[in-house]
Amino acid sequence: MNFLVEEVSGINVVRIAIPRATADVSKEFKSVLFDLIDNKNVQKVIVDFGKVDFADSSFLGTLVSGLKKCSANKGDIKILSLQPPVRAMFELTRLYKVFEIFDNEQDAIKSF
Repeated sequence: MNFLVEEVSGINVVRIAIPRATADVSKEFKSVLFDLIDNKNVQKVIVDFGKVDFADSSFLGTLVSGLKKCSANKGDIKILSLQPPVRAMFELTRLYKVFEIFDNEQDAIKSF
């Protein structure tokens, strides 16, 4: 499994368990994320990029789709533990203006 979902203090944390978040796995990521939002009515999601060294635009597009769906249900998605190359992609695509980004899981949880 490339994505592990864990509930921490009432917040669903999706941990990306692979070093490369690319188009190859974006369909699986979308399935995990949309299942939480649609079938489990989850409104608070943190996506943990701690093990990710690279994320492509396709994967980030899936993340944005998840945010739109979550926002429509009055929820939010927050980002955790961006490694420098992935942080650079968030800056390049200006997604740092769209998502709240945290380095510490407890800070991310408290932000809800």
